[in-house]
Amino acid sequence: MSSIDEFSVSRPPPGDPSTDERPALIRYYDSFTRGLFTVSMLVMLMGMTLVIGLDVILRMGMGQPIRGAHDIVGLSLLLLFLLGLPHSWRGGHHVRMDMIYRVLPRPAGRLVDVFAGLAAFVFAAMLAYQAFKYVPTLIARNAGSMLLSIPYWPFAIAIGVSAILFGIAVLMDLYMALTGRKDRVA
Repeated sequence: MSSIDEFSVSRPPPGDPSTDERPALIRYYDSFTRGLFTVSMLVMLMGMTLVIGLDVILRMGMGQPIRGAHDIVGLSLLLLFLLGLPHSWRGGHHVRMDMIYRVLPRPAGRLVDVFAGLAAFVFAAMLAYQAFKYVPTLIARNAGSMLLSIPYWPFAIAIGVSAILFGIAVLMDLYMALTGRKDRVA
């Protein structure tokens, strides 16, 4: 048996539920946020690519750009970021100081994880609070995008909901860090 075969025999395949140290609720939540992330990336990125591409073709070829393309792309980009936030936190895909983090002993790394998690949770709570608090103001002022007048209040609600989902992801990450279990999504 070659060394490659021994390695594949000694380790279960990725995603094997028997090696997953996450509690069932956290596994389901991670699957939900991964699905939300994947669908939003496919839909939003494809949609933005089509709008931008068509806008460029129409602008250069016919001198007729798509009216409101910037509104559509800007708000789509906001949604893209918001819908990916919970999964990126649990998956460890966010920006952090990996060079420093790798040289820390595991207990110090866990302490950094806890501190970062607490700071992220405070941020999520403040963001959710402000987003929901701002919705009535946006509705009363009839605030919307510049060209198409797309109302902003549904996006404020999306920010609030995303912040709540992000806060839940942070709490789950804190729980996993404090209990010493596998602390990142597989």
